[in-house]
Amino acid sequence: MTSADLESAAPVRGPSRGRGPGRRAGRRKIAVLEAACRVIAERGADATRFADVAAESGVPISTLQYYFGSREDLLVAAFRHASSAEMAALEAAVAAIGDPWEQLERIITASLTGYQPDAPEGGRLWIESWHFGIRDAEMRADALRDNTAWRRLVAAVVRRGIELGTFGGRYDPDKVAVLTIAATDGMGIPLSLADPEITPAGAAQDVLAALRELLRPEG
Repeated sequence: MTSADLESAAPVRGPSRGRGPGRRAGRRKIAVLEAACRVIAERGADATRFADVAAESGVPISTLQYYFGSREDLLVAAFRHASSAEMAALEAAVAAIGDPWEQLERIITASLTGYQPDAPEGGRLWIESWHFGIRDAEMRADALRDNTAWRRLVAAVVRRGIELGTFGGRYDPDKVAVLTIAATDGMGIPLSLADPEITPAGAAQDVLAALRELLRPEG
């Protein structure tokens, strides 16, 4: 995403108002994927079975097998649904913000959401996707693609901030983006382990403080 993309991006459109069995089936499948994400976040990918998703979604196991074929395909589909929905919502939210610092704050806050053990889905779902991706080539490719999308979003904000004079241009925006995502992911680890000394708000403030040093305007 470029800085022009950020300025022109429109909010994600909701589903159309058409009717019919195909549309109902599509909504049902999305509901199943959302239920699968909740199960994965709670139980872990390795422990998620068709029976668990069936219990959470109210959809029979036979229907889940018809939709996805295998348990592994269900997991991949759930991760893809969650990542695409989150990224679309985040891009729309960032595009609606004018100040580059506020854009970065929104991205960092979003990336740190949900890592706590008692939080629904969120960051813990991405930890599960990384774990699954270590052993599954398809999921690994998806996880790398998602990570690249986050970095590109940060880099676009940094470039725009440099163009506006809000940020200094001492460092390459792509490198700043790599460090930003690495820092937020790193903060997510103690958050997911319920480290009593780390909070989401404090972690976001620490990452932003480091970015202020990197992006401080010259002079």
